Amino acid sequence: MSLAAVGRWRAHPLCGPAAGWPTEFWGPEALDPEAWRALAALLAPDEELAALVEALAGARDVVDVGGGTGLLTRTLAARIGPVIVVEPSAEQRAHAPRVGGLTLVPGRAEALPLADRAVDAAVATWVLQYTDDPAAAVDELARVARSHVAIVQAAPTNQLVDVYGACAAVAGLPAAHHGWLVAHAAARLEAHGFAVALRPVAIPVIVPATMTAAALADILVGLHFGGHPANGAMRAAVTPRIAAYLAGEHRLIDDGVLLIARR
Repeated sequence: MSLAAVGRWRAHPLCGPAAGWPTEFWGPEALDPEAWRALAALLAPDEELAALVEALAGARDVVDVGGGTGLLTRTLAARIGPVIVVEPSAEQRAHAPRVGGLTLVPGRAEALPLADRAVDAAVATWVLQYTDDPAAAVDELARVARSHVAIVQAAPTNQLVDVYGACAAVAGLPAAHHGWLVAHAAARLEAHGFAVALRPVAIPVIVPATMTAAALADILVGLHFGGHPANGAMRAAVTPRIAAYLAGEHRLIDDGVLLIARR
């Protein structure tokens, strides 16, 4: 994979923002499963689900890498075919749905427990930021997929990434940049012989009118920094920001970028 290939994707508007482009991966980010489940209950993923099903048209079986609690996996199993969920967290696997066509196995994105070209499609939604090595994870997706790879990461307008960045600043850590992940993933998949396209997907966080900005800040800070010693300072820093986001329609923007790769 050449730097020029990454640079071409870096110029794509869905790989923004232009400012703050990292020189290296800032992660892996931490994830608290309980906070994730609280956030997942507020998400409206209909457009993301529809876009994924469309992107995987023609696939007959799928591996969902980092499938977590199965928010997307249930739809893939119902509309496409058998799904293998590779999830490293025993707690997340315990909360995944027990439905027909779904198999749960432990494993890491960087070393999938599957043979070469074992499935038609490999999916990783909101996963790369939690891996030790995003490049290795993308290579594994390409290795196990016969024809389709689909990756979802945050869009440049994503307000939850903005909240993460504010928390990271309090902790003295670098901000996240999902466009960096998308650009590198696109370039790597092209090097593996895939044709790659990007499209935006709207994923609003629908916040109940009774939920305060402070309560939502507890969830969002806890998502990545629940046990951090500066947790209180983070909540104080992001609560006014979240209140400003909620001042309009009482929702947040968790929009994504869907990377669609086919060969």
